[in-house]
Amino acid sequence: MVVRFQPNNKIDVITINRIVKEVSNNWNTLETGHYKNYAYPFSVLSLADTLLYQSSPDAVVFIKDALERGDTIMNIDLNDTIVGKVIITTSGEVAFKTFQKDLALLILVFFSIFTLCSGLYFMHLHKRIIRPFRDLEEFAKEIANGNLDFTLKLTENNIFGAFTQSFDIMREQLKVAKHQEFLANQSKKELVASLSHDIKTPVTSIKLTSELLIVTAKDDKIKNKLNTIYQKAEQINLLVTDLFHTTLNDLDKLSVTPIDTYSSILEAVLKEADCYDKITMLMIPECMICVDPLRLNQVVANIIYNSYKYANTAISVQFELKGSFLEIKIQDFGKGVEEEELPLLFNKFYRGKNAATESGSGLGLYICKKLVEQMEGEIYCSNNEQGFLTLLYLKLA
Repeated sequence: MVVRFQPNNKIDVITINRIVKEVSNNWNTLETGHYKNYAYPFSVLSLADTLLYQSSPDAVVFIKDALERGDTIMNIDLNDTIVGKVIITTSGEVAFKTFQKDLALLILVFFSIFTLCSGLYFMHLHKRIIRPFRDLEEFAKEIANGNLDFTLKLTENNIFGAFTQSFDIMREQLKVAKHQEFLANQSKKELVASLSHDIKTPVTSIKLTSELLIVTAKDDKIKNKLNTIYQKAEQINLLVTDLFHTTLNDLDKLSVTPIDTYSSILEAVLKEADCYDKITMLMIPECMICVDPLRLNQVVANIIYNSYKYANTAISVQFELKGSFLEIKIQDFGKGVEEEELPLLFNKFYRGKNAATESGSGLGLYICKKLVEQMEGEIYCSNNEQGFLTLLYLKLA
């Protein structure tokens, strides 16, 4: 069957025989035959050297060329009859090309696998190291900026897992410490603000009383003593004012603790605030009110002292039950305030035109409103035909 072999080539005889056998088996269906991916390209010729099938463009199709190149030519026998020839390209040049193709394919497969493995490894590296490290970096920035609510996510197989947990514990402890520091500072500020404001009330009473006694005293020695009392009270007032100004921004946070008590305490509160005996008080309805006695004292004293300072007239106080509140009407008979100033009276640091010549911080009514609201009450100011009216609503228990 063998027409010719190139003796110097190392030919895979088994592969050649398989090609011949496959061609023989598919002789009548060469175009539709199923051939394996053999290492050698081949072409099939009829007895008249007509090309019947070519497995690859690299396959030699002419017997003359095959003889010159040293390729293998085999006869195809069917029932002991030669029906054609198969030229198997076994020369070194084509084999080298085939080797190049196979090598290129192998390299392509290798690099594809390498790229895939590298990508998978990078994803694993990013998940295990890079992303947790960036999370730690972001966590450190947030903590440095004071955001102690920023948490680190604990994920499985996190190489920084132990560190992440430790950092989160540190964050919690810092948050607790910061909150405790805030509470301590808050308590201190509340104490300073409360004491400074409370001290001003009795000091003002001392000033008013001593001023009244100076006017009525006839003995010069007593007047001198009273002047000394007045000056020292004024000195204390200035010192307390300085202390008060250091906590102006924290006055919103004064603590208020309402309790249920009898409305009869209002008589004592008003009498304590009435240094000049200018208050005329009507009957107080018997009821239970929900107030903080200390803060209520501050509110009433502030309203009465404002009346002394700006109106200096008699003061009428009336009471009436209205729904779930006890209404207190505090009426003086002065000139009141400008209508356009009424909405501004409860603003922080606001002082009306009639206060230009009087000392003060512009916080009295502002504090009153805050304290009353924390006792779930209400306070309003208005002008009327008689003068200036303050309405105070205290919640019923």
